[in-house]
Amino acid sequence: MSSTWALHNALKAWTLYNLSESELRLLLLGLSENELKLAKICKKQDSEWQRVDKTQHAGLLTRQGLETYSSAEGYPAVHHDVGSACDTEYFVIKPNKVIQPRLHKRYEIVVPCTLVGSKEFLTETIDLSEGGLYFKDIIPSFIAGYFLVIVDGRYRLMCSLVEDQKEKKRVQIVSEESDAHFVQYKAWLSTL
Repeated sequence: MSSTWALHNALKAWTLYNLSESELRLLLLGLSENELKLAKICKKQDSEWQRVDKTQHAGLLTRQGLETYSSAEGYPAVHHDVGSACDTEYFVIKPNKVIQPRLHKRYEIVVPCTLVGSKEFLTETIDLSEGGLYFKDIIPSFIAGYFLVIVDGRYRLMCSLVEDQKEKKRVQIVSEESDAHFVQYKAWLSTL
């Protein structure tokens, strides 16, 4: 397979060239939703870069069957170095902390909110943006997975908890861009 693709990740400011279609697919599937929105791809000899479109590039955004990558036929067996300096049990990999630029303007405003999971939870925001909300109170454990947040009694947004937080106070908005409530919420934010 020839290496004809290039990928530009605008959010993390890197570009890779001479990628095969499989390499491009693997990289695209590893990007976050926000990285994917800002990513651009092109083929060798194209006149310009193009944004990754979920419809136009559906073939690049679908996972190949596991059988494509799990057949070990023709490859040597992998030996695990148990008890040696190469034993993976001895490695602790600490990821570098990278501060990402903000995608959305943050508004520091107190707004009443209702989180709806198996029960309802009333709280107020400390700040909010197009991407998420930060609450005054710790979110209780009965709010999990995907749940509804009713902002100011008017805007119903589908959300999920932000991972890796010490105190569970921040949620990310996962509503579709075309969702009527999300569109109204964004319009309201632009008036603040």
